[in-house]
Amino acid sequence: MLLVGGGPVPSTLAATGIRVRVAGSSSLRSAVPLGFVPAAAGVTGSTPVLVTPDVAGLASLPALSSLYRTSSWLAPLTTTRLRGWQLAAVEDRLARAQARLLLTGSQFSLSAPFTALDEARAQASAAPQRLLLAGGGTIAALTLFIVLAGGGLRRDQRAELDRLRNAGARTSHCVLFVAVESGWLCAAALGAGAVVGTGAAALLAKAEGEPAGAILMHSVITPAGVITLGLGWLAATVLLGTLVLVRGARLTDVLAVGAASALVAALAGSTGSNHALALLVAPLCGLAVGVLTFRAAGAALQGAERVARNGPVLPRLALVNLARSPAVPALVIAFIAVTTGLGGFALAYRSTLIRSAADQAADRVPLDALVSAGPDFSTPLEVAPLRRWQALASGAVLPVRRTDANYTSGAGTVTVPALGIPADGLTSIHGWRESDGSAPLATLARRLEPRGPVRVAGPVLPADATWLSLPASSPGLAVDVTADLRDPQGAIRQVALGTAGAGVASLRARVPPGRWELEALELSEPTGLIITNGHQNGENPAAATQSSTRVVLGPLLALPASGRSPMRVPLGRWRGAGAAAAAAPASSGATAMVDFAASGTPGVLRPAQPTDTQPVPVLADPQTAAAAGPGGRIALTVDGLPVTARVAGVLSRFPTLPADSAGFLIADESTLAAALDAQLPGQGRADELWISTARPARLRAALGSGALAQLDSSFRGDLDHQLRDAPVARGVLGTLIAATALSVVLAVVGLLTMLLAGARDQRVESDLEEQGVGPHGLRAELRVRLTIISVLGVAVGLGIAALLTRLAVASVRAAGSVANPRPPVVTVVPWAALAAWGAGTFAVLALAGWLATRALIGSAVR
Repeated sequence: MLLVGGGPVPSTLAATGIRVRVAGSSSLRSAVPLGFVPAAAGVTGSTPVLVTPDVAGLASLPALSSLYRTSSWLAPLTTTRLRGWQLAAVEDRLARAQARLLLTGSQFSLSAPFTALDEARAQASAAPQRLLLAGGGTIAALTLFIVLAGGGLRRDQRAELDRLRNAGARTSHCVLFVAVESGWLCAAALGAGAVVGTGAAALLAKAEGEPAGAILMHSVITPAGVITLGLGWLAATVLLGTLVLVRGARLTDVLAVGAASALVAALAGSTGSNHALALLVAPLCGLAVGVLTFRAAGAALQGAERVARNGPVLPRLALVNLARSPAVPALVIAFIAVTTGLGGFALAYRSTLIRSAADQAADRVPLDALVSAGPDFSTPLEVAPLRRWQALASGAVLPVRRTDANYTSGAGTVTVPALGIPADGLTSIHGWRESDGSAPLATLARRLEPRGPVRVAGPVLPADATWLSLPASSPGLAVDVTADLRDPQGAIRQVALGTAGAGVASLRARVPPGRWELEALELSEPTGLIITNGHQNGENPAAATQSSTRVVLGPLLALPASGRSPMRVPLGRWRGAGAAAAAAPASSGATAMVDFAASGTPGVLRPAQPTDTQPVPVLADPQTAAAAGPGGRIALTVDGLPVTARVAGVLSRFPTLPADSAGFLIADESTLAAALDAQLPGQGRADELWISTARPARLRAALGSGALAQLDSSFRGDLDHQLRDAPVARGVLGTLIAATALSVVLAVVGLLTMLLAGARDQRVESDLEEQGVGPHGLRAELRVRLTIISVLGVAVGLGIAALLTRLAVASVRAAGSVANPRPPVVTVVPWAALAAWGAGTFAVLALAGWLATRALIGSAVR
């Protein structure tokens, strides 16, 4: 056999019917075979784990024949390189294997990750829908670009149609001519776009290490892809041909009505079950606003010309020329506005996705790291003291108590998760929103902060105390007495003093080395009596039997080794809790008389605590808060112990707590620990740590070795990276970046199209040249016109972007980019990014216009 955990272990293990030779040692890095990763050899508290490949030899050992055992075989299923189109075949193969195994009549069964494969299939099938939004904006921009291109070609095409009519062509001939001209132009454009898109997909697939050919054959080069390309060609041809044949104003009205109708349908779909239409809300809204911008831009240019009549000559001249023929400039302004707006929306959508991923990670790990108990249930503070965690983190370390609480509501009992977290650490958690609470988080944290000491310490034993002596008697029945000692770190050490009987006896116990505080005395039934009562109560249909006795204790003496006078601890004023109820104190106050009920639960005798009279302030969900009584008080049962709480605030959610729970309770960790320890010492001990660290690599390394390796840990940065790095999320973000870049390209192309189609009016240039304006003046006037168009387009586009950002949350939910996000997605308006986007778009347009006018005017002069 091979040793993979624990130690030291002898090289040969021999007993009756067993002989095992330990051939060596190794480490096990995966938790799949055993359900946990064994601690390294030599780690304190680690359990030896021995493994062997000789299954038959292990089963043949005679001494193991009477032991319960299970047999299982593990086969690795490599899922990391599975593609969406392969998942159905894998599931079918596993299902057939499962059916064949069941038909053999054997006692074995096959289990496979069917649920995980189903989830993967759902994600793969939803990926195109999630990408539709990012592509929808591009489709809307391309639709408007076709309108722009048609407007630019309209003059030449109309002149050609007039020539054909003069030559005797009929209407059908003209329609056929326009259809052929538009068809081949759109076919060439779509063909070039398909080639570029296919090449980009192949490059992206290779960059991800995926088979480019298989990816393309199952995504782009498919019957659905061919049909989509054909429908796109048909729609583009019809639109471009209609632009030539129909008057521009009429077509604009048709587009406005169509966009508005589609927008209404999409808005209806966003509130219903038709999420495919909801994904098009933002693109259709941008298209509708673009049509409105086109209708308003002409009037705006004419109005600006009137206002600028007394202004500088160059801007006034540019506005006069724009107002002369406002159709094409208005169309370019609308196009630049739509592309700028959709690009800004892509930035807002991307920022919303990134914020949602960060919020989800913070909801699972509120600080930088979360450390909890591992498979052996050892808590972080049991493995290492708080000082060591603080040294490793070089930051704040919050001890957290996670448990459940019960309260009565109506005729039933409600169980909710409860958290104890230091009140002063609430404001440091990530992902918190002010809307999550009935008041700002800092105010709620102050309501949880203790107003004074939450715990009264018991007597501290002398450093040289070696024995504890306690006179005790219990006339009614035997009672075991245990001293609960607390070390400086808060851990409880139980020391058995003995059993109190009918006569007065001095119970004694040795004090373990160290500094100790006597927190309480614990009373319990002897083990034999517990078993007997349990057996009788289990078989007796009547009410459970219960007996009680009066126990007399004290005073307790701490005896030093040096022979000095012992420390005397009077117990008369101590209080009882649980199964112990303190009677009236004796006159001397040195002796405690306790009524103890043999109910199967321990009784505690300890100093009076603040939580005996003061309720524990808690933050609760609305449903739990509504169940509170007068003054916000609510009676809880936490870990089977009674705790009185007072609702100090209401929260709609809290990190690390499940969304499907019936509610929750949040308390200050020290206050909750004091209330629980007052009922049963040690019960309030924190069981996990929330850590804020500036050195995560150091903390990660420490958690991966030594005794700390047995603990479970999660890092917020890892979760955030996993959510962002998911294939679909990465694809959506990449598509949005590409759509933003394409928006700039389309805006530049639109500006240049206007420059070629309508901005350079030969009559205007002739008039200016006759008045003595040279090439420099012509270029300056044309650049001013382009600048005015760019400024108006970018300004309106930023307004469209600000408007569309309000639709980002609805689009994210409809696209399913985040499945059941917790916390809910919120709109993120990246104002700085939008400002930079607007400035960058204008700069690119200005540069393109400057270069184009220089080339055009210069070539015309030459």
